[in-house]
Amino acid sequence: MEAHYQNLNKKLVKLQQNHLQHTKQTERRSQHVFCPSTVNLTNFKFTEGEQELLDMGMQYSLQQPLKAGWTNLIVETEQAIKLLDTRMQDAYRILAAKKIKQLHYTHNNNDITHKRQAHLAKNIHRKINQNNAMITQADKGKTTVTIYKQDYHNKVRTLVSYDRAS
Repeated sequence: MEAHYQNLNKKLVKLQQNHLQHTKQTERRSQHVFCPSTVNLTNFKFTEGEQELLDMGMQYSLQQPLKAGWTNLIVETEQAIKLLDTRMQDAYRILAAKKIKQLHYTHNNNDITHKRQAHLAKNIHRKINQNNAMITQADKGKTTVTIYKQDYHNKVRTLVSYDRAS
């Protein structure tokens, strides 16, 4: 019975550590800039939020809200508490409720981040489509390039014709 509760507690701690790691990685990304993360070769401008999202890179995936698992977590916690001595159950219920509320609050903040990032991504997509442009990765490094499709095709043709001439 104690082992089941310890297993649930480990899950809670792991979720909290993952959240802390993610926020630390985001902070590190914003501190070190060795080369530009994005290069805009178009005439249209991105807002500050859109630019931040583009600076995350091509491999960044939007944060997804945590929908499933809450019911399962609560039920398993209650099952583990019921295995304890009846005199200790209420104390552990209070501790578990505090931990779950803390996790829920943390994940609600992630839901807000997800909604904001999804909105920014839609705006970027709209701007790209309206201006007949594209987002691609630079030849070297992890730089993201925003370029008009026609300019991109011209550069590729030039590169291919240069290779044939060699």
